[in-house]
Amino acid sequence: MNHYTNEEWRQFICDVLPEEKREEMENHLYTCDQCLAVYMELIEENAFDLPNPSDEVVSADVIIAQVEQYKKPKQTQTKQKLLHYGIAAAITIGFMSSGIFQSVTNAVVLGTDLSENRPSYTEQWMDKTLSFLDWLKPNQKEEGNNQ
Repeated sequence: MNHYTNEEWRQFICDVLPEEKREEMENHLYTCDQCLAVYMELIEENAFDLPNPSDEVVSADVIIAQVEQYKKPKQTQTKQKLLHYGIAAAITIGFMSSGIFQSVTNAVVLGTDLSENRPSYTEQWMDKTLSFLDWLKPNQKEEGNNQ
C-alpha cells in the first residue's frame, strides 16, 4: 500500500488537487489508518489557515431577496386552476350534448342484458348437482331391491 506525503495531504486539505486525485486520496483515507492519522494532524495544524464559515456572512435580506425572485404569486395559480376546471366543464358539456355518454351507457346496458338471459354459473352447478342426485336415487333403490 503506498502512502501519500504530507505535502500531498496539505494540497488535499487546501483543495488544489485535480478531482481524480482527490477522489483517489479520499478513498485511500477509508482504508489506511496511518494516512488518516497524518491527515487529522495536518488539519489540526492548519486549522487557523482554513477559512471560517463565519467569514462569508450573508445577510438575511440578501437571501430573502433571492427567494422572492423565485416565488410565484398564489393568485396566478388559483386563476390557472379555475381555467382548467372551466375547460374540463366545457369539454364535458360538449360530450354530453354530442351523445357520447349516451352511447357508452347503452353499451353497458346491452352488456348487462346479455348476462341476464344466461343463468349464472352457480345456478348451472346447482342444476347439475341436483340432476346427479336424482340419478343416484333410482340407482340406490335398485341396489336395495337386488339384495
